[in-house]
Amino acid sequence: MGRFKKLGIILTSTAFSVGVLSPMAQASANVKEPQERVAIQIASTETKVTKSKLIKQLNTLFPGKFNFVTEKDFSMGQGHYFNDDKTVRYDLSFHKVINNKDVSGGFTFKGEDLELENFYYQPVNIADALYPVKYSESEAQKIAQDFLKKLPNTANYKLREDNINGNFNLSRPLSEPITYSFSYSPTHNGVPLSNQFIDITVLANGEVTSMYRNTESTSKATFDNLDQKKKESDILAQVRENVSIDLRYMIDYNYQTGESIAKLVYTPPTSFSGVHAINGQWQTMHGFTSQVPKTKAVEKLASQPLEPRKKGITLAEVEELAKSFLKVDSDKVKLQLNSVDERENENGETIYSVNYMYESGNRGYGSSFEVNKATGEIISYWDVRREFNEKDGKVEPISKEAALTKAIDYLKEWAPSYIHNYSKPIEDTVYDKQGEQYNFSFPRIVNGIAVVGDEISVGISADGKLSALNVSNRKVDNWPSVNKAVPADKAKATFSKGLKLELQYAKQNGEDNHHYDLVYSPVYNGSLFNSIDATTGEWLQKVDDSKEKPAISHPTAGGELTYLLRQNVLEVKDPAHFNADTAVTKGEALKILVKSLTYGYDYGPYGRDDDTQSFNNIDKKHPLYSIVEQAVRMGILQPANQFAVDTTLTRQELAEWLVRVLKLESAAKHSDIFKLNFADASSIDKAYAGYIALASAMGLIDAQQNKKFNAAEKVTYADLAISTVRLAKAINEENRGRNYYY
Repeated sequence: MGRFKKLGIILTSTAFSVGVLSPMAQASANVKEPQERVAIQIASTETKVTKSKLIKQLNTLFPGKFNFVTEKDFSMGQGHYFNDDKTVRYDLSFHKVINNKDVSGGFTFKGEDLELENFYYQPVNIADALYPVKYSESEAQKIAQDFLKKLPNTANYKLREDNINGNFNLSRPLSEPITYSFSYSPTHNGVPLSNQFIDITVLANGEVTSMYRNTESTSKATFDNLDQKKKESDILAQVRENVSIDLRYMIDYNYQTGESIAKLVYTPPTSFSGVHAINGQWQTMHGFTSQVPKTKAVEKLASQPLEPRKKGITLAEVEELAKSFLKVDSDKVKLQLNSVDERENENGETIYSVNYMYESGNRGYGSSFEVNKATGEIISYWDVRREFNEKDGKVEPISKEAALTKAIDYLKEWAPSYIHNYSKPIEDTVYDKQGEQYNFSFPRIVNGIAVVGDEISVGISADGKLSALNVSNRKVDNWPSVNKAVPADKAKATFSKGLKLELQYAKQNGEDNHHYDLVYSPVYNGSLFNSIDATTGEWLQKVDDSKEKPAISHPTAGGELTYLLRQNVLEVKDPAHFNADTAVTKGEALKILVKSLTYGYDYGPYGRDDDTQSFNNIDKKHPLYSIVEQAVRMGILQPANQFAVDTTLTRQELAEWLVRVLKLESAAKHSDIFKLNFADASSIDKAYAGYIALASAMGLIDAQQNKKFNAAEKVTYADLAISTVRLAKAINEENRGRNYYY
């Protein structure tokens, strides 16, 4: 997966996307990537590569792999380059339906040698990537390593152990394929180069399904002498003595549900990203300094709400705004408005998206900008005119202070109703020499503290013009109370204990863009990007201890029980003495089932906090409230007076739950059409007969040794584990996994 999240794709002859780093990456100064990256399509007349040539290159890299895809199935995108990298890229993609299942792939080739820069592949058959898996993680790592060797100039690459890309170990539905991700960085003298990597993803069936490469040539590079570095223990003591932590809100966005969830967190200092390994100076956005960097205080842009720019702006008014806002003073360039689309964003707001193009000679430069219909305010914009405007020599940039004043003035002009909820930048801002602009980030403020992952971004060009504007204002229903935060000194002690250092070579944003400094970068509980849950005092990203969890021994369900334990679905304090033949209660069974089918957003402490209460005895204070309400949303349970949490689950009740998960209850209700092949069929309650018949026919529940179903008997943990794993396979086979389990 790439470093950038695309907020918009521009049609016509130029593709444009505003890239925003993930919340955790934004929280760290370790990330040096630009805030905006523009993809500029080249004219078709300038394209030197054909689709046939790309397919030939693909088949060279993956011999025989994609023989099932014909040339007609492939689509080739127009060549493009980026504003910060003029190397031309070419995209090749395909999508087919095989046996009613989607199979697709996309590939990006870079430069004259058509080097594979990134790709993704969704295979049609992933059954072997579900439990029991075909390949273990160590075997998948060998597959990833072998794939890496096929890529050019990767002999010095080394596997990273620090979760550089922020894999937060979120709960995964068991119906989703098991995926292993590996990140490799280039090294010099065995020391990795920061912010350069190749990510490789391998399914548990052995398929390499994605690769993303973010590297650059070091042929002209110089490096600090490794022999001159200070002792790690001395630098560690320096960081621990000076470390400070900040209380923040962090936004998690669930792309499956479109829901934004706020967490209250303590974040590590973002004012520095490391310590120079030779001279001990602090690494900042401006380079190195001997002074300990401090985070700026919150200062709101406006003390009171300002009036919207234009309430209830009409389509005709948006078109007039576009003509005025986008005009260009040149006879050589023609502005063309292609369309104005109306859509609803994730907040439920109506947005106008204006698609336009500038025609200049035989080239076209297209983009779009967005306007909030309710307020008439611009919420997304990138100035494409900079791509074709002729420059009279090098422009000396205005000062940072003057640029900040300009940025605030532009916000008051184009997005006034938002700014009372935002602060002046609390992170330092540097002038982007390559992009020739300042990129300011104005964080959202809630309950007096900054929100990570929700900000207004403004670009100011060297001559003081508005070059970019993006308003992120996530709709969040519930903000955890600041009063719930554990004491700061307790969180700081946790940071200090979890703090380690990683030696890296880092390139600075100075005049010498080829020298790599030797830097000790802080690693927090095994990750470069990490925070502490302020309500629990625990790390958000925990060290994966699944490998240390012992196996559960059982004659028929040992494998399934161990799998659920290591996937954090089953909670067992003492696996060695766990009796899996114990009857499971309805409450515990429901928790296992829901956790096995969801990503974990809805039943955690930051899950949905609706005003619903489906059962009189399960209110918001009940520990299973979120689980029960999620089960109701999924259709497993029907609202009633009481839910017997502590009552033992029976086999007929489990059959009903399993069938409801598969959305087959309509068929199950017609009990008269089913024939039950059990010795005790005549004694089975007709209300459950259809559910039992379907669950049995699909292999979700087996008859017992006496060939009876024993519908009223207890369900054990072993029984439930086997049925849960089989249910996950059935969901995957039926292609139902993405319908409602989020």
